[in-house]
Amino acid sequence: MPNEPSTTPLTPFELTRKALMKALEYDELRIPVLPQVAHEILALTRDPDADLSDLSSLIYQDQSIASRVLHISNSAAFAGMERIDSLDMAVSRLGMRLLSEIALSVSIEKNIFDIPEYRTEVKWLWQHALASALFAKEIGDILRLNGEGLYICGLLHAIGKPVTLLALKDLPSEIRSGLTKEEAFLLVEEFSISVGTIVTRQWKLPQVIQDTNFFYRDYEQALRHKTETMVTYLADILATHAISPERLSDEEILQDAVINKLGLSSDSIVEILEFREHVRQRTRSMDI
Repeated sequence: MPNEPSTTPLTPFELTRKALMKALEYDELRIPVLPQVAHEILALTRDPDADLSDLSSLIYQDQSIASRVLHISNSAAFAGMERIDSLDMAVSRLGMRLLSEIALSVSIEKNIFDIPEYRTEVKWLWQHALASALFAKEIGDILRLNGEGLYICGLLHAIGKPVTLLALKDLPSEIRSGLTKEEAFLLVEEFSISVGTIVTRQWKLPQVIQDTNFFYRDYEQALRHKTETMVTYLADILATHAISPERLSDEEILQDAVINKLGLSSDSIVEILEFREHVRQRTRSMDI
């Protein structure tokens, strides 16, 4: 009787990948809830009648967010000569646009980017998300687009990455036991767009955020919000360069076709590249 062929056990990487694919196929992925404060701040940014008192009331609802906003408001990136001792002072000093950015970012970071097993890696992802948001807003302002909306597109364009890490953490230990960090981030790169699509849909985010999330890596395929998607793509590579300049050079950025497609002038590109130090300062002030 012929010997039956032996089967090779799956590696931790293969087991984990198979489990993630199954969770996606059967809609079993646990998606974190969009924090209520973040949800309401997003609504405020789209409300032309909203004012600073509305935003202040929202921030007061969560004391941990209020405390963090105050701390950031007194950092070198934001503070003036006079110390900000109260949220009311922060509201009047920083204004609606800037304070809503800070509060939204703090709310997202607090609820989505808290993954102790990957602390160093998540810290980079958070810095990159913030830098992308700041660059997207700056490019939007130069192009006379909606800078506030683009800030949110940049902040959330890769939200699938930390949520994929959360999904890995949720898997039974016998499946992911032996999975290296390098292998985990291979899975993050593979699944983050699919996971991000689920996140942005479940959170009922505006269509422009859903589209930029799905198409920013391949903006030519975007049928809607193509300009915003191109801005998000450019913000993404600029953020990589600002946070980890060894990964991407000035020359590579300047040669990217998206610059001409967006119609950015040479002066505009110089302005955007000079914006890097401000981005680095802001990300340091709002770091995890």
